[in-house]
Amino acid sequence: MLRLILVVCCSLWLVESAHSERPNVLLFYIDDLRPQTSDYGHEFMSTPNFDRLAAEGVRFENAYCQVPTCGASRASLFTSLYPTEERFPNFLTWAERDAKDVKTLPQRFKEAGYVTISNGKVFHHKKDTEDRSWSEPAWRPGTNGRTFYNEATKQWKQERMKTIRGKNAAERKKKVPMWEAGDVDAMQTHDGQIASKTMADLERLAQGDQPFFIACGLAKPHMPFYSPVETYRRYPLKQIELAEHRELPKPMPERFRLVKEQFAYVPMTLDLSREVKYNSDEYHRRMRQGYYASVSHADDLMGRVFAKMETLGLDKNTIVVVLGDHGWLLGEHNSWAKNQLLHPALRTAMWMRGPGIAKNASIPTHVEFVDVHPTLCEMAGIRVEEPIHGKSFALVLNDPRAVHREDAYTRFGPGDALTSQDHYYVRWRGDSDASGKNELLIDRVKDPLHQVNVSGDPQYEAVRNELRSRLQARIEMAESVMTETAAH
Repeated sequence: MLRLILVVCCSLWLVESAHSERPNVLLFYIDDLRPQTSDYGHEFMSTPNFDRLAAEGVRFENAYCQVPTCGASRASLFTSLYPTEERFPNFLTWAERDAKDVKTLPQRFKEAGYVTISNGKVFHHKKDTEDRSWSEPAWRPGTNGRTFYNEATKQWKQERMKTIRGKNAAERKKKVPMWEAGDVDAMQTHDGQIASKTMADLERLAQGDQPFFIACGLAKPHMPFYSPVETYRRYPLKQIELAEHRELPKPMPERFRLVKEQFAYVPMTLDLSREVKYNSDEYHRRMRQGYYASVSHADDLMGRVFAKMETLGLDKNTIVVVLGDHGWLLGEHNSWAKNQLLHPALRTAMWMRGPGIAKNASIPTHVEFVDVHPTLCEMAGIRVEEPIHGKSFALVLNDPRAVHREDAYTRFGPGDALTSQDHYYVRWRGDSDASGKNELLIDRVKDPLHQVNVSGDPQYEAVRNELRSRLQARIEMAESVMTETAAH
């Protein structure tokens, strides 16, 4: 009898010990965040908490999204599936509709006994896979990314609404200014409320006996650029430098299309006295100032959440992942935002820290967003048996010089892209012309500013053919895992 009691007690201790050692996960999704922090080499940026994150963990130098638009990128990461022509086509994507038979990342953690929480913009649509992914209803504040804070902005909008009645649809959409230096406390902003909710959840869950998976989705630096006035003061307009190269690669493929997202906002000066001419030097400086200020605002809020974790003693056993949902153009090629296959829209910022992760290290190997899903599952001891496209990069987290991928795949609209260390290649579908008139090939070593398209250069024929072959293999791989919805 005593032996049986000892066996039972020992078994219970082992179960409890294994449970207590399971790491928590805190995932920070920051909308439109590109590698634009001081630890990424932009020394003028005021981002002390990103600096600290990099020092306490690893920074990824070549992290790439699978689709350069928010809804599709997030659905791809959470399901670990590549996009196809039918699956994850645009920012309005629902994972529930395009891959309803595929488990999401938070769903796997929920089924493994984790409390899973969604605060802010995590999936693009609040209700997307909500019942199966989250232990509690997905939460967002009553405000949104277009919520402004100054009385002057409110008055400007009221006057504008009077003047645009009867105008065309494009003009009627422009209801708010592009920039605002808000007279508001950081914690009262839209994103501040999301950070506050996350800190409250940390306090609550720290008292429980279940591990947690919290996803915290901040809206900025998505346009329009609204952040507290003190963040704008960090970046004097006259000191802001312009993009080094503001021309498209030449020759540019016929099927390439520039993004128009920036035209949804009115480029009024901060004092609302006048409208700024599109793509003038002043426009570029003000866009950069607003973006930089918004990144600093995200840095501040993230730092407050981290401080709360430390106060609660959660930092020792929590894997932290911070990433943007895709890249962003900040005046390079005279272009803005994402939703296109120019390289800055595809490469994104990503950091990780926590148990088993190296400190103060950069990871040069290529990783894809579909890889985040199996990596976190492996680190938490969660098995993934169904076919997915992602590959765990857990090895490189404690061996940062290890090779994970030699290239990264991205798709958008009618185009597919492959990025390697030396080259950047895009092929727009429907191109039957062997001359490559609808291909873009950049020699990233000789042409770091992406000025010349060498797809038609005979000297690059072998390179182009090799990249074509590798890209086609990735497309076929994407189509090899068909979801229930996509198959029909």
